[in-house]
Amino acid sequence: MAEIRKLRICVGASAGGHLMQLLKLSRAWEGYPTCCVTTLPLAVEALAPWGKVHVIGECNRHHPIRAMGVLLRVIKVAWSERPDVVLTTGSLPLALFCLAAKCLGAKTIWIDSVTNVEKLSMSGRLMRHFADLLLTQWPHLQKKYRHVEYAGAIV
Repeated sequence: MAEIRKLRICVGASAGGHLMQLLKLSRAWEGYPTCCVTTLPLAVEALAPWGKVHVIGECNRHHPIRAMGVLLRVIKVAWSERPDVVLTTGSLPLALFCLAAKCLGAKTIWIDSVTNVEKLSMSGRLMRHFADLLLTQWPHLQKKYRHVEYAGAIV
């Protein structure tokens, strides 16, 4: 009989509030082979208990050259780690990671930040077209956008 392989999970968040929200969900990936992706070295220590941590850098839509550097690092990490599932609380660098991992066959779960009360983040609005599951932490935003679900708040 074939052995059942555990899913390889990659969790990711930018430093700060996104990371704090992600860490509140850490029981969800306990017992699974896990790697982590973050944007700044200062978040490495917080993620290290769950596996290898990759720092991909920060970028935003106002710095397209920097975004290209992040995209190259994202592709390298996604290729080397080959996660089955990506779980992230967002930011543009993590959206790029989700897209790269999705091209390699990963399922993606995007949880938009609780601070996005009136509308989804720009990255969330992009990812709702690509993520396998996009969650908002505000029930009224589920009604405002297609392909968005509400399952409660993290904080």
